Parts: sequence; C-alpha cells; structure tokens
Amino acid sequence: MTVLPVNLDDDLIELLDAQAAASGTSRSEVLAAAIRRGLGGGRLAQTLAAYRIESEIGEDDALALAKAEIAAARAESNTA
Repeated sequence: MTVLPVNLDDDLIELLDAQAAASGTSRSEVLAAAIRRGLGGGRLAQTLAAYRIESEIGEDDALALAKAEIAAARAESNTA
C-alpha cells in the first residue's frame, strides 16, 4: 500500500469523521470508498466523458455505467 498525504479542509474532515464513526470504519476506509465511487475505477469516468461528447451511449457502456452505479450504491450502503 502506498501512503499518500492529502490536505483536507476542516469541513471535509468533519464529514469524514462523521461517516467513519457512523460506519464503524477508519478515515482511510471511508476516504478510499469515496474516491472509488467518484472515480469509478476509471471505467465510469471514461463512460461519462464519452456520453458528454456523444449524443448516444452504447448498450455496453450503458450497462457498465449501471453496474458501476449499483456497485457504488452498495458500497455506500455497506459503509453507512
């Protein structure tokens, strides 16, 4: 595992601590889950970028996006 120092403002730290306390997990676990949801493992970000450029999204990309959203929702409910 790589250690990556980050700077967060006081409001974000407060939210991070509240989520960690509510979920019974550590700050780093909550932060890692939030980053994964936000980045979608790269695939979600690529799909959304393609959708913003094009007027249509392909069936495979739509399915991948839906699966990523379901996984993110499940991960969030597991930490809540």
